[in-house]
Amino acid sequence: MNLIKMQIKTAGNFLFAFLMATVLIIALPSNSMGQEAGEAEEETDPWADKDFPFEDDLLLTFFDANQEVSAVNRQSNEQIQETVEAHDLTHERFQQIFRASQMGALQDGAFTSEELEAFNAAAPQVTSIQRETQEMVRMIVEEYDMTMQEYRSILMEFRRDRELQQYVSHLARERAREKILEERRREAEREMEERRQQEEQNG
Repeated sequence: MNLIKMQIKTAGNFLFAFLMATVLIIALPSNSMGQEAGEAEEETDPWADKDFPFEDDLLLTFFDANQEVSAVNRQSNEQIQETVEAHDLTHERFQQIFRASQMGALQDGAFTSEELEAFNAAAPQVTSIQRETQEMVRMIVEEYDMTMQEYRSILMEFRRDRELQQYVSHLARERAREKILEERRREAEREMEERRQQEEQNG
């Protein structure tokens, strides 16, 4: 039993990332991205008097990076869930054992020796998944020319500030609308050029 407790304590030192598995996963409000990109905005700008601590370009970069980060974290959480269940533990039970190990509360008889052994078998695999995930997140963020410090700073503010969430959604919709309008403009220009060339040939 002492060996099991020692193994759990060692594993616990590497499992901080496990409890933070969902920290980087954020979602925009459910109704924020469901509107049509070309939907007309109100004439008055509701954000005119708002002063957020980040530049619009940086917020849009964060938005793009976070789409990929969230996908990576969802996949990671699925892998962790499968790993834990493969060792006959539930996700909740795994977390309970981990928290108990951190508090030095494994001697209260709340867990069977089989559960502790299963935890020790699953923990290194969970740790490996999380390390790979963290490296992938770092690479994604850096590909968008952001530092992890910048990303985390925006993330923390984003998670606590409902208005910032809505504002980022607004920026993303506006960018999508502008992209559609630009594509339509280019298409119109191509059609005009084609007609001009056809008229020259017919003339």
